[in-house]
Amino acid sequence: MDILVFANNLRAFRRANGYTQVEMSELLHIQRQTYCNYENGRRIPSWDMMAEIASILNISLDALIRGSLSSNIMTEDAVRTFLEYQKLPEAAQNEVRNYIDTLAKTYAD
Repeated sequence: MDILVFANNLRAFRRANGYTQVEMSELLHIQRQTYCNYENGRRIPSWDMMAEIASILNISLDALIRGSLSSNIMTEDAVRTFLEYQKLPEAAQNEVRNYIDTLAKTYAD
């Protein structure tokens, strides 16, 4: 696991969900400084803690530890959009993908 990828993903997903570091630390029942160390890449949480974080942020553990969400690849707005997309029923997700495919073809020219 790349600790900097994890730290960047953690920060991006936290912000996209509208949580502060203090709120996350309270939800996790840990000190704010401990949580801050996770986001700064100075400390790696246990697997149980990572699973709890993923649950609070409503994402998979895989997305949290391996996703490519560093600020130069995916913006917080894109993360927020992704989280909203995940909440949609499957039929609506299909509509969104079809719409994106149509737009991509339109702007590819």
